[in-house]
Amino acid sequence: MENLPESPFSESTLGSSSSSPSQKNPNDLGALTPNQLVLLIHDASLREEVMHHLYEKKDSCKNLALLLWNNFNTVYMLLLEVTSVYRKFSPSMLSMKEATRVCCALALFQVLANNPETRRGLIKANIPCYFYPFLKPFGDDEPLEHVRITTLGVLGDLTKFDDPYESHALHFFLESEVVPLCLKCMDVCDEMSRKLATLIVMNILTQERGLTYCCATPERFFAIVQVLRRVVEKLSPKPCLLHLEYVIQCYVCLSKIFRSIGPCDAFVRQIPPQLFDNTFRRTLLVSFICSHLLMTTKLRGCCRCYISIFMDVYIFRQLKREKRLQRRLHQVQRVREKERSELVL
Repeated sequence: MENLPESPFSESTLGSSSSSPSQKNPNDLGALTPNQLVLLIHDASLREEVMHHLYEKKDSCKNLALLLWNNFNTVYMLLLEVTSVYRKFSPSMLSMKEATRVCCALALFQVLANNPETRRGLIKANIPCYFYPFLKPFGDDEPLEHVRITTLGVLGDLTKFDDPYESHALHFFLESEVVPLCLKCMDVCDEMSRKLATLIVMNILTQERGLTYCCATPERFFAIVQVLRRVVEKLSPKPCLLHLEYVIQCYVCLSKIFRSIGPCDAFVRQIPPQLFDNTFRRTLLVSFICSHLLMTTKLRGCCRCYISIFMDVYIFRQLKREKRLQRRLHQVQRVREKERSELVL
């Protein structure tokens, strides 16, 4: 990744559209349509405001992804914004203003990532490779972490694997070695980055080919389970249910490999005891799904405390169901009493 050019294209590809200055006032940009805004993105003096207004219109403009993708040089302009801060990583010299501007460009790439057609185009053009430098932990300062979180959000949408092109997308991410980068984020970055990086690893592990790749060598397998173990240890003081679900789903996926060849002591020993003692008991009570996943993960004999958690969850759900039924019965009774009183009158 160190050999990536700062720009994916030469300056000559800009064409004449980049040389025509815009006469628009930045204060008037909010009133423009997405079609008009996209044309102004070539103006460097207006680009930051244009990107901001385009992102604000992502919900109202359903075809924004296609508009960005099909407009001449728009993706190139967004890539210029992304690559312009590479030199400020080591040592970290990125200001919050610069980070916000890059995040705005990345947010528009996330719009492209959410559309199946433009997502395919991004991957075919190897554009996600230009996001990878943001995942390398050059520092833990706030601006860089802000950019890293946004980047992981884009990659999270690119790794949904929910369309017919998913096999090509998966092949790209495996070949470009996004897993080691995400493992590094899971290991050393802040909480939000760890959570998003875990989601990407989980998305890859849920694919059969991705799981096979990650378990193809002992080095890959143990790299993943050791990082997951450290993530669980970091979650212990302040548990996050969603992050915990991602971690447990990763263990469930990894257990499938060994379920096919029989029990494996090496894998069982890698499952953190915190998942089965009282560390996450209160958190797991909230999520029946999470507890069920844990039951799937345990390959040999569930320990008593785990069965206790599962039973607590079951009882908890039953009590909630009974309370709902009681409320409905009371509502029905009140309605009937009201109808009777009206009939008497």
